Amino acid sequence: MNLRGALDEAAAFLRNAGIESYKLDAALLLAKVLGMDRTEFLIRPEMEIKICDYKRYEELLERRADHECTAYITNSREFRFLEFYVDKNVLVPRPETETLVEAALCCIDKLKETKNDISVLDLCTGSGAAALSLKHERPFIKVYASDISEAALAVAQKNIEKHKLQNDVCLIHSDVFENITGRFDIIVSNPPYIPHDMIKTLQAEVQKEPIVALDGGKDGLEIVRRIVSGAKGYLPGGGHIFLEASPEQMDSTAALLVSAGFDRIEISRDLSGAGRVIGACINTCL
Repeated sequence: MNLRGALDEAAAFLRNAGIESYKLDAALLLAKVLGMDRTEFLIRPEMEIKICDYKRYEELLERRADHECTAYITNSREFRFLEFYVDKNVLVPRPETETLVEAALCCIDKLKETKNDISVLDLCTGSGAAALSLKHERPFIKVYASDISEAALAVAQKNIEKHKLQNDVCLIHSDVFENITGRFDIIVSNPPYIPHDMIKTLQAEVQKEPIVALDGGKDGLEIVRRIVSGAKGYLPGGGHIFLEASPEQMDSTAALLVSAGFDRIEISRDLSGAGRVIGACINTCL
């Protein structure tokens, strides 16, 4: 079978399985099997596929039809300007989290006007997408990244090595602030924030992601509370915090921050226009 025929057949198979992005996923999985760029499919549509490659392709299609995320199947996900290794031990980096990175970058640029040494702590780092993106885009900062999951940290380490940042990002195994020492200019986090009872209502693909990175307890704010209550002890005067959460949690998170001694509350919106990231500053800052 040639490339065109394989793609058409695969797209139809995934469409019938209820996969919305059936054309894109069919192409991504074939590119994975053949080690080709998707643009080559347009240039060489008549290229014949080896039987062994086609059988491998069918195996990957079956996994996608079972609603396993394409990123887990290909072990790859693009985030901002980098490509990250991902597997079932970490959340798949999403466009919404770019809002978290952008808010932190803006803060870094403002701090740089008066401060040379800027340190950032990324709590619940998962694949390391946010932490590594910040370091990649602002090489002068010091970056620390932590996670409760050793398996997630192993994925983050792979990405550190992939992007040759072994001497630039420090990984810490920690349950929130348990093993964290020192102080930081900025704390960022995309913590688990899905209310426990809502997890079963999520898309089938999302339900296959690690529960520890999704489950935010009864109201979704269990980990957020722990981060907010402990953050002030790790931030100097003028320190900032940025948290990703659902739009419905912005008011509750703002209230938690104010109660913990933060002010200058700012909400950043994602590409859909929904409030996605909330930032705040220690209220003793000048």
